[in-house]
Amino acid sequence: MTHIIIDSIESPIGSVIFLHGLGADGFDFKAIFERSQFSKIRFILPHAPYQPVSINQGIEMRAWYDLYDLSLEKDEDELGMQKSSLIIQKLIEEQISLGIPSEKIIIGGFSQGAVMSFYLGLKYDKKLGGIVALSGYLPLKDKLISSIKDDLIKIPIFMAHGLYDNVIDIQIADRSFEKLKARFNSANFEKYPMGHEVCEKEIDDLSTFFNQTFK
Repeated sequence: MTHIIIDSIESPIGSVIFLHGLGADGFDFKAIFERSQFSKIRFILPHAPYQPVSINQGIEMRAWYDLYDLSLEKDEDELGMQKSSLIIQKLIEEQISLGIPSEKIIIGGFSQGAVMSFYLGLKYDKKLGGIVALSGYLPLKDKLISSIKDDLIKIPIFMAHGLYDNVIDIQIADRSFEKLKARFNSANFEKYPMGHEVCEKEIDDLSTFFNQTFK
């Protein structure tokens, strides 16, 4: 099984493809998205492929791309991001074939999954409903943001981060948001008193973002 589907009881108002973080799997957010506040949305939670990860001494684990360091001073694994984006694009196309228009599909993720959401959401050839990036950052320095098409500047973006994140420093997220704000009309950044995790207020804010975006 390459992904988990949490289906809406009623006809879904939209679909969310949500990507887990490094070393986790699609089950990571399953219990959260099964809550009643998300009941009108179809969730697709894919599992990343296994691969060696440089930052973890080459140990094999589920990862969307290789990770060299967390300072982001080194080059990033763009080829790995590109490979994983093909897996996610298939899931998007599947939703479109089931009758969900691309504008009603949100791509989101946590940590490494958040990075992938930016990578794919800003490069995809169809306009998506929105991008969610929890505890992540904008990849590829300025390369990704400088190549986006003008018709994307209104895409809703919900970015969120813990003030005390000891994995991805809040300053990295701040710099990413500054770049987003310069290009996008509807980018939003929420900060919470937490570490590299999620909290109840963030989940509530995420639910609000989904419902507003799918209106």
